[in-house]
Amino acid sequence: MNYQVILQLEDVAGALARVISCLRKLGLGVVAQSFEVRPEGGRNLVLEVEGPALNDEQLRTPLEAINGVAALLGGAETVATEATVEAPAGPADEIVDTRYKNKDSEAGDADMRDRMLIFSLLSRYPNISGRLVEINGSVPESERHQRMLELGQGFGRYLYKNLKVRGVVGELRAAIELVIIPAMSPLVQISQYSDGVRVSGYTRNMKHAAKKPECCHFLTGTIQGLLDSADALPAHRADKARCIHDGAQSCEYQLLPA
Repeated sequence: MNYQVILQLEDVAGALARVISCLRKLGLGVVAQSFEVRPEGGRNLVLEVEGPALNDEQLRTPLEAINGVAALLGGAETVATEATVEAPAGPADEIVDTRYKNKDSEAGDADMRDRMLIFSLLSRYPNISGRLVEINGSVPESERHQRMLELGQGFGRYLYKNLKVRGVVGELRAAIELVIIPAMSPLVQISQYSDGVRVSGYTRNMKHAAKKPECCHFLTGTIQGLLDSADALPAHRADKARCIHDGAQSCEYQLLPA
């Protein structure tokens, strides 16, 4: 599993090397690293790691013991639950949409916010329905189309990394067969047609989100993110041609040269 570990660093030499060594002992390999300047001073270390999904407590104790680490800000568990308040219990088939009810709930650095939301979806993949409904409810209605499309693109790019695709994906048919269908099948009933892919229904993993029209924008973005991640594939764009929410029998996504 790939996810992020975010640490607040102190100005101490050698902290990064000690962090990487500690993560290696926990069975986690570092795939990528970057630094972010904190508005109040100092910096955060953002690591993309690969390995077992350790919860925050399993990460916090060893990492915060390192000389140079001030605090663990995000791990597999924190990414999935950051800034949420548990919804009241309800019937099994009902999602009570009580989180993120005002515009200030998504305040903060946009890139960090979106990355946290994307990783909260990845940590639950393929059962992302409830979380997707929560995120959709947090976005002002006028912005939902674009925001869900953007989140889908980011989700698709990170999801591609977890597919471990074998071989070079250099043409559209290979991208559909080796990337899009394997990635999307846990979420939707998907098949190939002449110009792209057709979604005829949703799996239990998308049971609640399927009721939301914005779900289709998220899926469009996910397909786009998957296409963009196939480096050997010429640029393509995913265009929505038909939609179940507009009365069609299926959603059709045309995949056309960009």
